[in-house]
Amino acid sequence: MKKLTKECRWIKLLGTVVFSLAVFTMSAGPAQAQGVGQKGLSGFYVGALIGYATGEYSSDMSEQVDHEPTGGLLGVQMGWSLSSGPMIFGIDADIARTNIEGEDSITMMGYKSDVSHDINYLGTVRGRVGFMAGPVLIYGTAGLAMADLDNKIVVSYNGQLIGSDEQDSWHTGWTVGAGIEYPITPNFSVGAEYLYIDMGREEVTMNIGGYPATDKGDLNLNVARLGFKFRF
Repeated sequence: MKKLTKECRWIKLLGTVVFSLAVFTMSAGPAQAQGVGQKGLSGFYVGALIGYATGEYSSDMSEQVDHEPTGGLLGVQMGWSLSSGPMIFGIDADIARTNIEGEDSITMMGYKSDVSHDINYLGTVRGRVGFMAGPVLIYGTAGLAMADLDNKIVVSYNGQLIGSDEQDSWHTGWTVGAGIEYPITPNFSVGAEYLYIDMGREEVTMNIGGYPATDKGDLNLNVARLGFKFRF
């Protein structure tokens, strides 16, 4: 039930993002976008993105450490695209500041450990291949993903603080996804995108009162984003 609730949340979120994009692009008029076509989706671009993510973090530290980090993100993006017939090929890179956060508590024999993982930055470098469906580009994408995590543990016994530690770590993994992009003018386009990100298993060692506390965990994310691009 917990997993189903999580998946329903991001599916609903993605639907909201796509609906928002549709409302925004309809105001420009399909005839105008049809005239712009591939001209508005080729070349070098810079832009901004906004989105929301939900995921899962599970750790070897304890079965009780299995939380669902969630939060928003805001960032910048850049890339380059080349058209060939109805196909468009490109490469994208982005970095976003996020407030994606999650935490759990481990309790045992009077001891309590509060474990949290906050994602400070999330970035990707990806290839992209798509085709024009009328005025809209439909594409698939895959590549490298990176995240900067703030890992924290606070240990107490019967309500009395024993110690705490906080460590910053970089995680790398892979991402795959799909999206749509709609040209408003020859220089400006908007798009909606979904990415699945798998950061694999990373190990972080923290120190509590001179004793090591090793957190070796898996992180994956479902990310829905809106993007705005200006081409030169």
